[in-house]
Formats: sequence, structure tokens, C-alpha cells
Amino acid sequence: MLHHTFLHLPGVGQATERWLWEQGIATWEDFLAAPPSAPGRFNVADLAGALRQCQERSAAQDAAYFHRLLPGGERWRLFPDFPGRVAYLDIETTGVAPPHSHITLVGVYDGREYRPFVRGWNLEQLPNELRHYSLLVTYNGLRFDGPFIEAEMGPVLAHLGHLDLMYPLRRLDYRGGLKGIERQLGLDRHPDLDGLEGYDAVLLWQEYQKGNEGALDTLIRYNAEDVAALPILAAVVYNRLAEMLPLVVPALPQESQRPSLDLPYDVEMVHRLKRRRQEQSWRSLYVWGAVPE
Repeated sequence: MLHHTFLHLPGVGQATERWLWEQGIATWEDFLAAPPSAPGRFNVADLAGALRQCQERSAAQDAAYFHRLLPGGERWRLFPDFPGRVAYLDIETTGVAPPHSHITLVGVYDGREYRPFVRGWNLEQLPNELRHYSLLVTYNGLRFDGPFIEAEMGPVLAHLGHLDLMYPLRRLDYRGGLKGIERQLGLDRHPDLDGLEGYDAVLLWQEYQKGNEGALDTLIRYNAEDVAALPILAAVVYNRLAEMLPLVVPALPQESQRPSLDLPYDVEMVHRLKRRRQEQSWRSLYVWGAVPE
């Protein structure tokens, strides 16, 4: 889709981009092979020069270059153009914002393998891992994951383009948290793990700090469930938004289930967390007089 895109060029908006498509100029290569006559719309020589630079940056897999130029609502167009260099990422923390909270775990999935980076174990290796990628895909990562990572590690994301799926999903009328959107799309989690929430990740880290290794296994599996959903949601976003364009763009393969995750977890601990939440919910109902004694 990136090579069909002209919105990132100087002086080109949505109307001009659509005009180019209507003239049969569907790609950068079409423009360079036969520049259109467009008096008053743009300077053909300037756009041709910009497109040649785009070709160079695309060949160099420089997603950050296009991230900076594209309007925020159009960064979904980056998704399929960096095969093998996409990092799906999600973090767990001790709270909601730095510096009062810190990262406990960062999960990175490359479409084939999931890697956990754990505080006190291998978290310091994350910057080196991220050097292998061009495009970062997150859910709410612009407001949450990115600021946490950069607060602790510096500008280690600066070389990456960033597709935050929360915003294009809102364009498609999917709102709320990641897990709620998964349910709306029929994307099931393992029954044992379905129902765990963000605060459970905080409690699991606390249990691990007390010496419970099963809590860390469970935290890693919880994080992996989040990360493994991101490629599926990215394909949904790409295919549905591409369908809205007056342009024929091949659809991406779209899975209906997250990949199989062969990672251990403590079943009893998961059940205990769920029971604790249920008990707290009932207590809150009694406090507010919603449940008769």
C-alpha cells in the first residue's frame, strides 16, 4: 500500500491523491514513468524528486521516514511493506505512568517467535532486539508502551515506524481495551486465561517478587496472549481500511485465531486471581447497597 500512497508528499492531500488514482497513476512507479500534467495542483519535478527519495527509503526499510511524513490516521498503510521487520510489542508494568511505575516485562513477537524481556533477567537486551526491526505495532503504544520504554531506556524506538492499532480501530468503530476488541472480533483466548486483566499482571509480578516462579510463567503467558493478537488485528485494520479506498489493493491473509502458544502457566494461580476479583466485585456491590444481605 505504501507505493500507492501520495499523501505524504508536500502539497498532496486526500483530494489530490484520489485525483492521481483517477488518472491511472496508482503507484510511485506510474508517476515516475509518466508524470501527469497538473497545472496548479503541484510541481511535477518536486514530486518526482520526492518519490525517488521515497523509493530509496523504502528499499532501505526505513519505516520511520514514512511514519514522520504520513498523517497519523494513515499510518496503517505502512503495515505490509516491511516483511520480516515488524515487531509486535506489549509491555507490563507496576502502574500506569513513569516515573512512579516501571516496566516488569516487554513481550516482542516477530510473527514467528515470541520473546519475553524481563526486569532483572534480560530486559537490558531489549534495545539490541529492537534494532532488528523497522516497524513497531502496538495497541495504545503511543500513549503507554512507548513513553514507558523511552523513560527507562532512552530513544530506543526512534528508528522505528509505529503503527498504534488503537486509532485505526476507532475509525472502524472498535473502542475500548484490547481484550474487549478481541471479543468483538470473535478472537478467543485460551479458556483458562480469558478474563485476566491488566491489574492481574501487577499482582503476578508481586507474587514473582516473593519467589513464586509460577507467577512469572503466568505473567509471560498473559503478555504473549496480548502480543499474539496484534498481527491479526493489524490485518483486520489494513484490509478494512484498504477496502474503503477507490483503488484495488490485494487483501492480506487474515487469521481467525491467534497462533498456538506453547508457554506454561500456573492454572491454580489464574483461578485464584479470578476468584479474588469476583469476591472484590461482590464486596463492592454490598458496600453500595446493590446486593441485599
